[in-house]
Amino acid sequence: MIRRLKWIREICKDCSGQVLILTAMAIAFIIISTIVYVYTVSQHPSSVDNSYKIAAFIRNIKLGTRNLIIGSLANISYGGNVSILETNLQRWCEFVESHYYLGRCDLNFELCEDDPYSSGTWISWGTQGLGVTSAKADFSLNLTSKSVEATVNYPINITTSLIVNGIYRRYSLFRDVVNVTISLFNEDHPALAKNLTVYYSNMSGWREASALNTYELKDFGNGTYTASFIILRTWTHRIRVACYDQREIYVQATTTCVRT
Repeated sequence: MIRRLKWIREICKDCSGQVLILTAMAIAFIIISTIVYVYTVSQHPSSVDNSYKIAAFIRNIKLGTRNLIIGSLANISYGGNVSILETNLQRWCEFVESHYYLGRCDLNFELCEDDPYSSGTWISWGTQGLGVTSAKADFSLNLTSKSVEATVNYPINITTSLIVNGIYRRYSLFRDVVNVTISLFNEDHPALAKNLTVYYSNMSGWREASALNTYELKDFGNGTYTASFIILRTWTHRIRVACYDQREIYVQATTTCVRT
């Protein structure tokens, strides 16, 4: 237990100056429950078949790996150093290998370097209405015991993407009404936002649309949101949406509204 807490503290120490999120803390509970389970059943060989114990271990390692990547990516999206992903995965592999009690364990990973990824991450918060925050890596897990040997290769891709479309029309002599459609995705599946902020651009910079009396935001409960508000007429209307998904991963996208 002391070793587990030390490992968690080391991660927290390396993240000093960055925002630590609750997702990262949830990882610790998954790790602890995994190790306690495997350690307990391994002390009683007759209680559970080895193949079942290994299968359970593999499931928990996959889950723990996924949550570790989610926590690391969220930290990076907050402004944390990209290297935190590799650092956390290295420690995770060492931790798993040293706490497997049924035989030998080898857990290895390779961060994706295929374009547009670099060091396992791809962050693109574009001006054409699309924002992407993503992490990708491949893993190889080899387990051996007295009677069972297993090799599992598994990829993990965590991607939060945001699509923003905006239109506007004349409302009065000096004002336009702007309508924005927002779609959020986790791994290409519709996802709900934990926090969503719409901005519009004017002569003094970016302003929160929610400060306007005419602002209205609708949540359709399926990852789609619409926002509408009335602002002073200008030559163009630029819109930016900043969003945190339910996993605390941040993404943003900017677009120029089309006149209708």
